[in-house]
Amino acid sequence: MERISLCTANLELIPPTPEDEDAVFAACQDPETQNWVPIPSPYLREHAHESVTTHSITTWEEDTEYTWTIRADGTLAGIVGLYRVANGSADLGFWMVPDFRGKGLLTEACNAVIEFAFSKAPQGLGIVRLGWNAYAGNFGSARVAQKLGFHFEGTARLGSALRGELRDDWGASLLASDERSESHWPILA
Repeated sequence: MERISLCTANLELIPPTPEDEDAVFAACQDPETQNWVPIPSPYLREHAHESVTTHSITTWEEDTEYTWTIRADGTLAGIVGLYRVANGSADLGFWMVPDFRGKGLLTEACNAVIEFAFSKAPQGLGIVRLGWNAYAGNFGSARVAQKLGFHFEGTARLGSALRGELRDDWGASLLASDERSESHWPILA
């Protein structure tokens, strides 16, 4: 698929470019990001370079991942993407730069990506199921997924690994046919 940008009332969602390398590198130095996002640690400049050049371009071309930078007033505020795209499903993943957390921008960005995912071609991908996963304890990510209308499905005990360490993994899903209203999540009660 050709790389496309998305817009919301307050944000631009633009596929990564080489010009994003410095901002991505700086953002990925955040200890909270490294704790919750499966990125290399230490996060080196070469990781940022690969992420915004070869990896991003190749995955769009192969229709396996679609990643966007989240830009607020032209500044990198985070990353949002659709991962493991296959057979009518994908996983939604995201992270925010610390200065932009807690402002509702991530929910706004994710809603635009969800609309793209569920819209029929050529406006979107025609996905029927979106998954969401986070390491257990990532309440910020869980709250965003809940606001987006995802339905909590449970905890996979030691179901994921981060840098060789097994962790419990929370999971949720959103179907194209679902109402997008908050549902009860026992982990957020």
